[in-house]
Amino acid sequence: MNNVLLLNGSPRGKKSTSASLGNYLLGLLKEANVESKMLETRNQINTEEKITEMLEAIKVADFVILFTPLYDDCQPYNVVKVQEIIFKQKMNLENKFFLPIINSGFGEPEQISEGTIPIYKRFASQVGFKWGGSLAIGGGEMLQGRYGKQLHEVGNMAKNAIVELEKIVGSIKSEEEYPDTEKILIPGYFYKWPMKNLVTYINTRSWKKEAEKKGEKVDARPFL
Repeated sequence: MNNVLLLNGSPRGKKSTSASLGNYLLGLLKEANVESKMLETRNQINTEEKITEMLEAIKVADFVILFTPLYDDCQPYNVVKVQEIIFKQKMNLENKFFLPIINSGFGEPEQISEGTIPIYKRFASQVGFKWGGSLAIGGGEMLQGRYGKQLHEVGNMAKNAIVELEKIVGSIKSEEEYPDTEKILIPGYFYKWPMKNLVTYINTRSWKKEAEKKGEKVDARPFL
């Protein structure tokens, strides 16, 4: 493998967990003397010129790695658009590996591995990519990417993610498939009483406040 393309699939762009993970992997690949670059999909789908640039980058890549969040058990719009563009092009993707790295704000990575990974596997199969493995990250908000934090700035919370990114670089260099992997970033004590109850209360309260700002009646029971 001598050319790796990273695609940031987050609608948030540079201030996102996907960007934080992608930037760190980009650094690891450069240290390993692997030619690589990263494109933001939300920008690449805006014009024909940008679409052509993205397709040309895919053509020369040996390994395409997609970083993206999980939204309602599916891909964000810009990622779906990229998939449609690739599918319609009928490109020759033989011997090119595809590896999605998906993060979710929820702690359970099973929401990714059981619901979303099969979608990406089907996409890879239909367009001709070779499956290169996948990484499902539960609790991705712990990396604070939406606030512009980079992995090396987060400390111990990023440990599990960093270990897996290093393994991915090893797989790329040895041209071996990286396994489908699940990682939880939220510490175990968040799932135990009283922290579990406290976090649930705080989250419920904040969601209700956001809904009320939009004019929603959060305690409505219309079917009663």
